[in-house]
Amino acid sequence: MIIDSCYEAIVAKLTAQGRIKEISLQLRLMDTNDKRVLFVYKIFEDLNAFPKVLDVHKNDNLSSHYRNLGNTCFQEYKHHKAWQYYNLSLLNATLKSENYCLALSNRSAVFYELEKFHECLQDIESILLLEYPKKILEKLMKRKEMCEEVLKTKAVDVELHEKLEIECVKDSRYLAASDKLEVLYTNEMGRHVIAKKDIKVGEVLAQEDPYFSLLLKSQLLCSCSYCLSRSLNLIPCDSCCLALYCSVECKNKAWQEYHSVECPLMVTLMKMDFTKLELLALRTVIRARHDHNNWNDLLKTIEAADANYNTEFRGHVKINDKWIYDSKYYASIHTLATNIDKRSISDIFQKALTAAVFLRFLEQNTMFLNVDSDEDKENIRSVVAGLLLLHIMTSPTNMHGIGTNVQGKNGEYVEEASLASAPYAFFSLLNHSCAPNVVRFNKLGSATMTLFALRPIKKGMQIFDNYGSHHGLEGRVARQESLKFQYKFTCMCEACVNNWPTYFTLASSQFTIAPPNISKAKNKILTLETIRNLKKGDVKTAGQVYKKLCIMGEMLEPYAPCMDLCDVQESIKQCLCIFEGLPNYGGTQLIEWKEMVPEGNIFCKVNNSVKDTFKAMVLH
Repeated sequence: MIIDSCYEAIVAKLTAQGRIKEISLQLRLMDTNDKRVLFVYKIFEDLNAFPKVLDVHKNDNLSSHYRNLGNTCFQEYKHHKAWQYYNLSLLNATLKSENYCLALSNRSAVFYELEKFHECLQDIESILLLEYPKKILEKLMKRKEMCEEVLKTKAVDVELHEKLEIECVKDSRYLAASDKLEVLYTNEMGRHVIAKKDIKVGEVLAQEDPYFSLLLKSQLLCSCSYCLSRSLNLIPCDSCCLALYCSVECKNKAWQEYHSVECPLMVTLMKMDFTKLELLALRTVIRARHDHNNWNDLLKTIEAADANYNTEFRGHVKINDKWIYDSKYYASIHTLATNIDKRSISDIFQKALTAAVFLRFLEQNTMFLNVDSDEDKENIRSVVAGLLLLHIMTSPTNMHGIGTNVQGKNGEYVEEASLASAPYAFFSLLNHSCAPNVVRFNKLGSATMTLFALRPIKKGMQIFDNYGSHHGLEGRVARQESLKFQYKFTCMCEACVNNWPTYFTLASSQFTIAPPNISKAKNKILTLETIRNLKKGDVKTAGQVYKKLCIMGEMLEPYAPCMDLCDVQESIKQCLCIFEGLPNYGGTQLIEWKEMVPEGNIFCKVNNSVKDTFKAMVLH
């Protein structure tokens, strides 16, 4: 049962019993998150409605199934899909078994075909350290010899461009931010960020590593589940069938920080279709505990963070007599806004239900709540209940997506793809505008997020991010409805107040246009060929025009909103996306797969002609 169906079933039962009004009233009167969750937990328990955690282990039959699917893709020259199926085979294989070795062996064959010779050698070396089937040795040694021969003559790639230098003097208190920024508080805007000095287009204003990152299910076979590296030689979790890592170091770090608790729950969490925001909340609570030596230390951190909530040091920790705000400290995540005063009772009930299910899973299927005495356990249980609901409420308005542009069949990088999500404490302080003056990007294969100035920002002006609703793409009514639904506010940015038109209606609108001489200068920079090259992800072109585009953005700012300015801003963003790294076309072609043994016959039926072809090839 998925979590939404679980919620609907509970509501249906309570409606049939005539208890909805009574429960809503009781929930409304509760003043703490732990009381809300434990109240809903009791309802769940009384109705005997808690879902069960699925018991799924490594399965060599399933490993063989996915390896055969990979073989079929290999035969059809769909090498990137074959690579993903071999990763699945590796995940499901009993550790260091024959199937484990065969998955690595076949994956090395994919790497050879893709001319990834170093990666091919790495997989072969991994196999040779195991008790591999002797039947594959001859092919492995031949493949190893061919790789080494190619690498002897292969020229080293020469960098054709200067990489964008990301350098800024950091603030001594807000460690992710440039010293050109300042955090203020007002009743109207809450915590927000302003410019202490004039800022030019293209300047780097902040660079932040998150508290952790959460890889989306669609990317589990393509990236490291811990650091998001796009390494091709991924290795599996020793226990579950869903987590791959780029190194033993990342695997161990994930285990220590959160995966030891999540591991036995992973398949159930996926099958129940919890959202990324709900899963972020669960991981936040687990990571918070594992950041501390024991529960008492965590409770002290929470107590200190709560005491500072209504002061200028909200979310700070004191290090060597100095107040610090940074994502690596749980206090900064603990104190993010919940918007509980703007939430309906039905919304709170639904979120408390999710928290109750998480609490049930943690106490019955993990060692997470283990303490020495029953009295301590009840206290910790209440604390965890409250923290789960807290972060389920903070996630929708504070977590940030990690994405990139992906290449379509026409070779253009114009489609966006989501890769992961993460909590960034400093970036959560940025308010929204439908005409933002900054833009955020992640280095491909990393959770490090960098903030760039997209428009000139004068001293004293607020720094405005964009939460997904942009005046160039949507009309005011649609934007405000979307923002009100998720973020609980009515946007009053310049684009909303002045009802700026969308990009495609700018030409026929009454708004300003750029003077002919500036428009002409822009067209000299953004020629049709330049635009085509940027869409193709051409690094050399991006390096040649980026600084010119930043200067042009400064020149066009007085004429906002105009089409020329929109063109320049979008081109600046495309350059930044290129600088941060783009995946190749094959690497974004994802396979469809299930997170546990499918019902019925799972085995591939391969006809004899294909079998004969395989025998003549490199696969097993």
